Amino acid sequence: MLLPPVAERSGPNVYSIAAHRGFADALVAGLIPRYAEADLGLARLTLLLPSRRAERIVTEAFVRLSGGGLLLPRMAVVGDLDLDETLGPLLDPLGAGSAVPPAADPVRRWLRLAELLRTELGKDAPKAPGLLRLAFETARTMDRLAIEGIELGDLLQERVAGIVGDLARHWQDSTRHFARVQAHWLAELAVRGEVDPPVRRNLLFDHAAKRWRDAPPAQPIVAAGITSASPSLARLLRTIADLPNGAVILPDLDLNLDQATWDGLGLAGVPAEPGGAPFGERDALAHRSITSSCC
Repeated sequence: MLLPPVAERSGPNVYSIAAHRGFADALVAGLIPRYAEADLGLARLTLLLPSRRAERIVTEAFVRLSGGGLLLPRMAVVGDLDLDETLGPLLDPLGAGSAVPPAADPVRRWLRLAELLRTELGKDAPKAPGLLRLAFETARTMDRLAIEGIELGDLLQERVAGIVGDLARHWQDSTRHFARVQAHWLAELAVRGEVDPPVRRNLLFDHAAKRWRDAPPAQPIVAAGITSASPSLARLLRTIADLPNGAVILPDLDLNLDQATWDGLGLAGVPAEPGGAPFGERDALAHRSITSSCC
């Protein structure tokens, strides 16, 4: 996959690597001739990847294809929940994220959720080991809802109850228990001026997207292999695709889909219509904000 010069492309800079090709090798084979410089190599490039595993595989591909010594690009992982030591300074440089509240300590949240669950469940609360496991899973659920931008009220809608069938009553009761625990926890966070880690992550993504839109960075930024359905991450990817020196590279996405197919998938932020594409597929594609303007 060789990336053409930006001047040859109109609309968002979105590219695809076919499924039958090794993604890491094809990615690196396109990045080296496009961004390598005589003195600095690829060091000016920022490469956003979905996971630590992807970072390791791409690094190995650079070693295989470099043909000698090569300064690697700055690689940062955006798919993991925690902002690592590379991504944190990239999205939250000193002083730039001061408007974003700090994140609550995960261990403190875990233990506090266990206390809230014990109070909520009363005599039905499990013993300490089970209660801690339940608190851990509750925290994971809260994180997943926050990452994907799902409101708790969405889980109580009739269309969701219809999916679970005979378990609908149990689903609704459990969701109400969860909602009360979450409400207590969020109230405590508001008093302390904190937010949950994934909420801060979303705010930093939005903060970076706005900053890059207002003042596009001089150095190139490429996001590769990121297929998360997180709306905040999708907005960041759209911003990167619109940057003069930005690009988004996706695995096995047909950029030649006809207009009717794109219309069937929908637009970013528009919920799936009844009878439309399956929610997961439609949501993941729609949230990437890639419409026919990419083609």
